[in-house]
Amino acid sequence: MLKDYKIFKDFFRALLEFIFPQKCAGCGIEKVALCLACLKSIEMPDVAEANGIYAASNYRDRTVKNAIRLLKYKKGRCLVKPLAELIKERCLPKIMETYPDLNAENFITIPIPLSAGKLRERGFNQAAEMAKLLPLPTNNKILFKIKETPSQVSVKDRNKRLKNIEGSFMVKNVDALKGKNIIIIDDVLTTGATIKEAKKALKAASARKVLAIVLARG
Repeated sequence: MLKDYKIFKDFFRALLEFIFPQKCAGCGIEKVALCLACLKSIEMPDVAEANGIYAASNYRDRTVKNAIRLLKYKKGRCLVKPLAELIKERCLPKIMETYPDLNAENFITIPIPLSAGKLRERGFNQAAEMAKLLPLPTNNKILFKIKETPSQVSVKDRNKRLKNIEGSFMVKNVDALKGKNIIIIDDVLTTGATIKEAKKALKAASARKVLAIVLARG
């Protein structure tokens, strides 16, 4: 039964790729999600690190903005690997400059969670998928989003964003945090309200150092 399902799934994926060929999120060339030239051309962030938050790019960059839109709203999971590679190449070396003990024993990554409703709607958590491809252990069973909130993108005022996200996160499995430093993974940083609230929840649950990596800084 499982074998038949896998065959059907592979066939359906191949059919979709034939009807709707994959195109680069940057230049539109076919048969690749993000070509190497476009990946390397993604603009470096104006501020690579601030307040323990490390960014791999600027959200104003046309390629990265389109890639994130496809990833989040068009089920573009094929973009996860190149975008995770961008984070790995640009952010982890910067963190190691300050934290040379960055390794699998001392650090774990925790993706910003989606609410249950948003996860059902989207089918996957883009931050969790990127975290899986980084060379550090990841745990998505610690931080949970317990409150449905309007999209932060739709809330322009910073104070309203802070209010919007307040009390949205809960920590479970506190024992998994003991003695660990945390790196939160998210896609876009605008006001920083989401990461600030996640940090607060993790610190209250006895996490040691809490840093964050974002794919793009808005």
